[in-house]
Amino acid sequence: MLCQKCGYYSENDESVCPACGQILKHESGFRQQGAQAIRQGKKAREALRNKAEEKPETSEVKRRRSGASHATMEIPAVDDTREPGRDFFDQFTVSEDPEQNPGRATIERRRRTVYDDEADPDQAAKYLASLEANRHQRRQMVNWMKIAMIAAIAVIVLMAGGFAFLKWTDPGQKILIRIGLHFPDRTMQVSTAALWAVGDEMLDSGRIDDAIACYEKAKAQDEANEKTHMDVDGLLNLGSAYEAAGMIDEATELYKHIYNETPSRPEAYIALIRIYQNSGKEKEAGELMQTAYQKTGDTSFQTQRNDLLPVPPEAKPDAGFHNALVSLKLSSPQGFDVYWTFDENADLPYGGVLYQYPVPLPEGTWTLRAVSVNGQLVSDELKGTYRIALPSPMTPRANLAPKTYKTSQRVTLKPGKDDVGDDHIRIYYTIDGSNPGLNSPIYTGEPIQLANGWVTLKAIAVNQHGKPSNTLEVKYKIEANPKPKEAFNAADTLDSLKLGTTTQQEFQEKYGEGTPAGTVEDDGFDTECRRFIYPWGYAIMNMNKTRKTWVVVEVYYSTPGTFKAPRGTGIGRAEKDVTNQFRDMLQLPNEEGYRGLYEITNGKGTITPYEDGSKLIRYTFYSTESKYMVLEYYIGTDGTVTGIDLKHRVKTPSST
Repeated sequence: MLCQKCGYYSENDESVCPACGQILKHESGFRQQGAQAIRQGKKAREALRNKAEEKPETSEVKRRRSGASHATMEIPAVDDTREPGRDFFDQFTVSEDPEQNPGRATIERRRRTVYDDEADPDQAAKYLASLEANRHQRRQMVNWMKIAMIAAIAVIVLMAGGFAFLKWTDPGQKILIRIGLHFPDRTMQVSTAALWAVGDEMLDSGRIDDAIACYEKAKAQDEANEKTHMDVDGLLNLGSAYEAAGMIDEATELYKHIYNETPSRPEAYIALIRIYQNSGKEKEAGELMQTAYQKTGDTSFQTQRNDLLPVPPEAKPDAGFHNALVSLKLSSPQGFDVYWTFDENADLPYGGVLYQYPVPLPEGTWTLRAVSVNGQLVSDELKGTYRIALPSPMTPRANLAPKTYKTSQRVTLKPGKDDVGDDHIRIYYTIDGSNPGLNSPIYTGEPIQLANGWVTLKAIAVNQHGKPSNTLEVKYKIEANPKPKEAFNAADTLDSLKLGTTTQQEFQEKYGEGTPAGTVEDDGFDTECRRFIYPWGYAIMNMNKTRKTWVVVEVYYSTPGTFKAPRGTGIGRAEKDVTNQFRDMLQLPNEEGYRGLYEITNGKGTITPYEDGSKLIRYTFYSTESKYMVLEYYIGTDGTVTGIDLKHRVKTPSST
């Protein structure tokens, strides 16, 4: 319906214009004109509005002038049923300002028309009823779209606020953690501080598994974020949770990690020491106490360790410098086992030696390490250095001045001046040209007979500690008769054999084929040798690399008359008959019976005894640095020669 005054169009069947308060007429023609104006556009609506404004004014004037009643307008008058102080039209009287309520005048006019003029009561009642129905209908018209938008905005605001609360506030973080607490693998963007805090709450309330889940997630986030300073208190609480849950291995590794990263904090040491002691690992507990004391400086760790471990062992005599031999005695004040070693790298206790008897210390420097052991408990090390420097005797003296003598001479020896009267001094000497040692002849006080020719007397004194003196060396020239014999040399051979040169063919043509006895090895050759057995002994052949032929390198025989031996010696001759044919410096045998005949630049002669009473006389001649000859006489228990062996070698022997 179109208002004829203001042009407001309403699709509902209303009696009063909601915009200006004008009473709307219900002529069908006018409604159609309004609808058509709406469809035709703005200009048509304005023309219709102007027409509507003119018509009511004209009709109003005509009615006023003619004194027509409201019955002619089909709006009957009714009895005044208004409540005291209020009537129907009061609901439209919002403001007395005409600009804010342009329809107020019209409403007042309609009020006077309905209540003041005489009219048909039925028509007035119908009119008021229609107005009340229209008012109730307008109240029931709700804009649900607007309400839905408002509700959606409210929900979004609430969600955003909730998200911000959970994400950026400490209480919200804790709520988020509690929600996802039983899902530790779920990714939750929460702060580590909140995780540590909730973990503490869980631990205090006895929810151990939940506390571990929170603590482990906080620890993982700290590690992922490469946090410089670890939360030591939180990690210690995690260790306590591990212990409460029986996860001792995990707790042990965690405590080690804590004190390795923050060695100055004592709590992790204390916790791990407690675990070790409860597990019976007293040794590890003691070692950790020492480490904790060194890292933290807390003397309580050292006191605890001293109460736990055995007392270190004691040693007699004390470490230091000693000028005599020492027998080291070790003991534990508490009667525990003692392990010792002189090896600086040995792992005590079981890398050492269990002490049972006194330990003799010879001359030298010895660093002792020893510990007392009580089960798994090992004391601190006793460590000391012993320096044993034994006094040396003075050089012995000879009564014969070094010079040339025309007659045979004998010489005597005596200790140095400071050693006179020392019954422990022993003098060892040689006149065969070798250096004296403990295997040399001992001077008994009898004068020493010097051989003819050049003789070098060498002697040392040895005290009770086995400490030798410097060597006395005196040279004499004895020009008495007879002149000395020559030493063994390359001219001394069997028959006309030239070992190393005579071929196998030449030898076998003269002495027979022999019986092959396989190959043998010898230190004097780089290659294997052939051995042939004969009734009188054996012969050995070796390949001569220069001549590319087999040559004789050794011949042994034990049958008299087979070969002509050097210098008239042979099978059955006495020991003295042999030694008299070669150089002999008249040196006496040592305590074992070994005797040095001579020792010169290119040769050596010795007599070696065996346990059964037999002996071996050996002469060696060095023709070059590598080639040498050996002549050996086997002396039986009856003192006669039982076998002769002549050898040629081309490689320096390992021993002669």
